[in-house]
Amino acid sequence: MNVKSILSIVTIGLSAGLLSTTASAAPDTSLVLQMLGEGTQVGTLADVAKRTGVDLSKEELGFALTDFACHEMPLIDPATKMRLGEGIDCLAGITPDGNGGMTLTGVSIFMLPGGIIVSKGETSLPAFINGVGSGDGQRTHVTGGIPMTDNIVATTGDFAGMVGRARLSGMIRAGGENMVFDCLFVLDLKSG
Repeated sequence: MNVKSILSIVTIGLSAGLLSTTASAAPDTSLVLQMLGEGTQVGTLADVAKRTGVDLSKEELGFALTDFACHEMPLIDPATKMRLGEGIDCLAGITPDGNGGMTLTGVSIFMLPGGIIVSKGETSLPAFINGVGSGDGQRTHVTGGIPMTDNIVATTGDFAGMVGRARLSGMIRAGGENMVFDCLFVLDLKSG
């Protein structure tokens, strides 16, 4: 299945037009994807790279692949809640900020029917103020990161050779046995 096919399927489900139509899918496209749900621990980034066949050994990620702890969850279309694939978020360098929040380096893997997209970002996670903004209390931190330069570090399949930026906004539940992710990503891709 190629990028145009994926975008055709998603666009049909998105009458609001959050994703690019097939007419504008090549060579530039934007994808809006959400990692949503309880993350299942799936080892380190070295384990994930081996499983997916994506060679990240030459990428400058700031940490060794084995330093990243990875969690897998559904990857969905945020408008229709249709499952598009699997998302894996890998975290390293978690540093408390002294106010209940933290900073970290994240590598996010978007596994779609036509291929895989991998991004790297520096992320801040301020803690929710008690009773303000956290809804039902099932989320503990706001998360976000806006890259200043291209941060798509690897692509495969129909996305091979594409570069661009992935920005993040969302919420997580940190601590406890399982993390919960509610993270929205906007991927702006272009031919490399």
